[in-house]
Amino acid sequence: MMNRTTLAAIALSAAAFTACAPSQSAPQSGSGGGDGKSKYGGQVNVRIPVDMFDFDMSYVGKSAPNSYGQALAYDSLLGFKNGPDVPYASQIIEPKLAEKWEVSADARTYTFKLRSGVKFANLEPLNGRELTSADVKWSYEYASRQGQFKDKKLPQGQFDSMFEGVDKIEAPDPQTVVVTFKAPFVPFLTYAASDYNPVYPHEIYDQDGHLKDRMIGSGPFQLDPAGSQKGSRWVFKKNSTYWEPGKPYLDEVRWLVIPDDSTTMAAFQTKQIDFMNTEAFTYRAAQDLAKSAPQAIIKEYQQAVGWHIYLQVLQPPFNDARIRKAFAISLDRDELSQALSGTKGIWAPTGAMYGLFTDEEARQLLKYDPAEAKRLVAEAGYPNGIDITWEFPGRAYGDIYVTGIQLMQAQLKKGGINITLKSLDKDAFSAKRKQKDFSVHMVSSSCLGLKEEFETLLYGCYFSKAKGNYAGVNDADLDRLLNAQRAEVNPEKRRELLRDTVRKLSNEAYAVNTYYASQWQAWQPYLKNYAWSVAAAGVPLTNSWIDR
Repeated sequence: MMNRTTLAAIALSAAAFTACAPSQSAPQSGSGGGDGKSKYGGQVNVRIPVDMFDFDMSYVGKSAPNSYGQALAYDSLLGFKNGPDVPYASQIIEPKLAEKWEVSADARTYTFKLRSGVKFANLEPLNGRELTSADVKWSYEYASRQGQFKDKKLPQGQFDSMFEGVDKIEAPDPQTVVVTFKAPFVPFLTYAASDYNPVYPHEIYDQDGHLKDRMIGSGPFQLDPAGSQKGSRWVFKKNSTYWEPGKPYLDEVRWLVIPDDSTTMAAFQTKQIDFMNTEAFTYRAAQDLAKSAPQAIIKEYQQAVGWHIYLQVLQPPFNDARIRKAFAISLDRDELSQALSGTKGIWAPTGAMYGLFTDEEARQLLKYDPAEAKRLVAEAGYPNGIDITWEFPGRAYGDIYVTGIQLMQAQLKKGGINITLKSLDKDAFSAKRKQKDFSVHMVSSSCLGLKEEFETLLYGCYFSKAKGNYAGVNDADLDRLLNAQRAEVNPEKRRELLRDTVRKLSNEAYAVNTYYASQWQAWQPYLKNYAWSVAAAGVPLTNSWIDR
């Protein structure tokens, strides 16, 4: 069996690749550490820009803030170490529901030993019953649509690529889970630690036939439907039977639905909200906030994933590689970065998380050449330029997102691509992505919203049979590379396969990434022991407390 250090290397954890650490140049004040003695009680108010729309993340098209709730209410077998003293992107795998694990030398068999005494929340219909290996088996079969769910004709699971090639999932005793793959599957240890791969109870599905309307798990906070009001607030209360002794410290996490960024800023300054995520921030806004709220803790982070632009290759005009390449080389990433982040950004090759390529390598792989773009557009049969509609979800992703696509609209025009912007509501936007009914479509993360594993931007988005392959890419050479990196247990060889995959994507312009943006978070100084992690699906508050 391999030890954990070896496993971390094999899994290509972000610690080995990703140098995303908090910037030293960020405007900061106060202290973000766990100073002082921990205290119990109180609530934290967090802004979300839109409502959750259901709780079953296995269905394609679900995204934040649905994922934020899942991270509060459920637990995964493993987790990533988190805290003020843990680097933002270190991604150190640690025990969670499983206290021990082993991996076979060929990376095909994963064995997990569950900790004793873990219970689901003491809410109907679970009533605080014990969590066992049978729940893990049920959850993994549901997520992968295997085992008992194989013939139920359910839609393909949104995150089933985490289980690609699974052979069987066994629960030989109440505390043991064994997951076996048909071929080596190196990324699985990382996926077992993902917030997007939790352990569910089966009772809700047994009663409702799905997990969309109720959310009850073993996590630190549980949704309080009675205290929540759609369009206004979502309330999560402390799970009094949480398995980790003494945690959580907070009594309540309250999400306040505030669509407008300026209103969010005002609410933070008046301490109506205690935490503000990146949606509301530009570089200038962070600087202004540091002046208007000098007591606030403001930190800058390097985004691990560049803005991701899908180009629908199944139909004109992007079935023509010349139009795809023209789109890609019309974007001035330096102008985008300076305008939106106030800094010179690091260019993001398609499908590459930060750290897989240096900025110098990325600038050699990509280029900015609107004159060449115009020539390619004319060569493709559009001497007077081509008209394309770009749909986007209003301001659901914040003002920066909208400003960004407006700036790209102006840049693309110089390359002979005339963009008409069309606003949709977020549900319709997500549905059209799922149906592959779009021409251009941009998200601020990968197709799966994951940042734990390099391949989530690659296999999940571009493998020909992957559900997240919204752009309709079907390339045999690309499939070969994607399968090869999953089976390669040598970290350096696997890294080079990933780099070859990104080169292929960039050369074919199957999609376009922009740059790795700076992101900011701000929280009130009385929120103690808070730290963000690149792998977190939401706002990690299990270890935090209020000290007023």
